Amino acid sequence: MLARLSLLAFVAVAVYAQQGGQQDDIPPFLQNADAATKQSFFAVLQANGNKPEAQVNAAVDQWASRQSGAVKLAYTNFKAEVEKYQKEEESAHTSAVAGFSPAARAADAKLSQIAAQPGTFEAKQQQITAFINSLPAGVRGEILKAMGGQQ
Repeated sequence: MLARLSLLAFVAVAVYAQQGGQQDDIPPFLQNADAATKQSFFAVLQANGNKPEAQVNAAVDQWASRQSGAVKLAYTNFKAEVEKYQKEEESAHTSAVAGFSPAARAADAKLSQIAAQPGTFEAKQQQITAFINSLPAGVRGEILKAMGGQQ
């Protein structure tokens, strides 16, 4: 589940940056980009913010394909890092699930199902939060511990 959400987390950081975050909050592939390039990226996010994850990712990929060589390369490198991180997270997730109680394993399966379904980041986050909050305290604790205390 965590692996599926990592790219979404990147989009959330980018949206935060657009809404007044600090320069350090800008995605790495935009660190050396000019203001117009950054603005165009945030415009793509804003225009696609209410769309399902796959459509947002496709729009960002399309945006990147139209950028300068340096931005394109930085974006490609960023995506490779995200994929590497996703694999590491999936491995950690598999290890964590192996130690879960049966109830926590069932809850994790449901969370993975929610994360995999089509929908917007916000809608998925709301469903995940509501589901986690509905769990018995012990199960919720196991899940949150595996997520690093995040919700």
